[in-house]
Amino acid sequence: MSGIGMTLNIAATALLAQKYGMDVTAHNIANVNTPGYSRQNPVYSAKIPILHRGLIIGRGVDTKEIVRSYDQFVENQLMQKRSGMLSSQELESYMKILEGLFNEDAETGMGSLLADFWSLWHDISNNPSGAPERIAILEHSKLLSRRLLDLDAELTRIQEDLTSSISAGVVRINEITSHIATLNRLIVEMGGSRSVNDIMDQRNTLVSELSGYMDIKTFEQENGSITIISARGCILVQGNSSYDLQMGGSNGDRVQWQGSNGSTVDITNYISGGRLSGWLDMRDEILTKYMLDLDAMSKEFIWSVNRQHSQGVGLKLFQPGTTITGTYQTVANRLDTLSFGDRIQFIQDSFNLWVEDRTDPDNPRINSVSIDLSGLDIDSKLSNLADSINKQISASGLTGVVVNGSGAAIKFTALNDYAFGFSDDASGILAALGVNTFFHGSGAGSIGVNGVLTDTDYIAAGRIGTAGEYTKGDNTNSMALADLQYRLVEISQWTCDRADGNKEGSVSTTIESYYHALVGSTGIASRAVSRRRIFCETMVNKLTEVRDSISAVSLDEEMANLIRFQHAYSAAAKLISVSDEMMDNLLNLK
Repeated sequence: MSGIGMTLNIAATALLAQKYGMDVTAHNIANVNTPGYSRQNPVYSAKIPILHRGLIIGRGVDTKEIVRSYDQFVENQLMQKRSGMLSSQELESYMKILEGLFNEDAETGMGSLLADFWSLWHDISNNPSGAPERIAILEHSKLLSRRLLDLDAELTRIQEDLTSSISAGVVRINEITSHIATLNRLIVEMGGSRSVNDIMDQRNTLVSELSGYMDIKTFEQENGSITIISARGCILVQGNSSYDLQMGGSNGDRVQWQGSNGSTVDITNYISGGRLSGWLDMRDEILTKYMLDLDAMSKEFIWSVNRQHSQGVGLKLFQPGTTITGTYQTVANRLDTLSFGDRIQFIQDSFNLWVEDRTDPDNPRINSVSIDLSGLDIDSKLSNLADSINKQISASGLTGVVVNGSGAAIKFTALNDYAFGFSDDASGILAALGVNTFFHGSGAGSIGVNGVLTDTDYIAAGRIGTAGEYTKGDNTNSMALADLQYRLVEISQWTCDRADGNKEGSVSTTIESYYHALVGSTGIASRAVSRRRIFCETMVNKLTEVRDSISAVSLDEEMANLIRFQHAYSAAAKLISVSDEMMDNLLNLK
């Protein structure tokens, strides 16, 4: 076919093609502010020509398809860097909170409280019998204990908040994967990825959001659907099916993948990138390390002070009728379950127990019993220890040592007219049992001042001499307590890694130096996280610029396209008008 009819047909295809062009341009302009929208363009091709009278004559234009301006490689790179950026942002925000907790600018900072604690022992050594000095150390120690308890509570609260954030993130991930599976089904039903640009954009936006929670890998199938794989190769989306994550484990704080057969896989330690990774790194690595280190420092602080305090005596012995109960309890009556059971040395001359006989008030007599624990070991029962000590002091004026059943502590009870005290504990048994100690508890979350010291006369500034003498002006034990500030001790130092687990090391340092190093490390870690966040943000901004240059809608460009399609449409319409006039002229010929 040739002639005027072909001209009309060519004009009609041109008119329709330019109309499609204007429709696509209008669609682009309408979605200029739609998140995740990729600019669309019509693809034209000339129709197959025909042979007419030896000539090859064209038949107009076809609109083959409407394509998205989209680069999968750039999108993948952008999602990967954005995933890392969001992880760093979450870490950075929590690191600022952590730095605020360990703020040493305030007078109530732990560093200042520790320094004042040692200083107050110096004050007592200058005036061992002074009531103001004793009250000051008691009240300050309560403040110090409260600060450690608050620090531990705040860290625990952050840990719980992080678990809540992770749980909420898991819920959102499941919503996203379910929606992606639904879009996969729609894309397949509508003929594949080349015909559903807007749905593809919606799916890509969801995939980008999903990558903001965790690192993922995507694979497009021939039918247009995508498969999404997460940590440990666990499939989140395949075709029109999605596989959920859940919170599980013994404490309900582990991220688990649910398979189609009901099985679960713990992927917590393998999640990388995204908010989930930032929350998990903060909770299971950074925060856990600081909690363990703070607890290790507190434990060594408690032990060092208690060990020294248990060697001394206050302004008076424990009075007649007084019962002294150890502050540390056993589990199932086993010595190895004591908080400081591993510090006990079972030796012959363990400690001296002094008993003052006051039956004759005018002529009090003081005697000592050297306690032998060499027949016991860490595997012994607390009741075995109690029986051994009780046999050795049975004639001393104490009623004995008893155990208040399984899980309870040891007790010393004096008869009327008898007072008692302790000295020369080479075994550490008194400090391990919590007898004649300054603090109770075994870490930052349990520390407190021994209730016995409510009577400040029992603060052990002095020591009982070799002949049983003790004086109110003795400051030997308070000086030793003050000198703990400069004593090197072995304190546990932890390395925490989600994949490799928590590993315990140790460092030889003073208690104060250890704490200052712990505080200093928060600043170093925070700066490292900030630098990583800044780098990731820079990469995301650069890749976003590249992505926008490919996929974003430019109103200037669309206006130019609109004018171009309008002129082409007008020309095609004019061609139809001319062809129609030619047809009329032909029909009017006689």
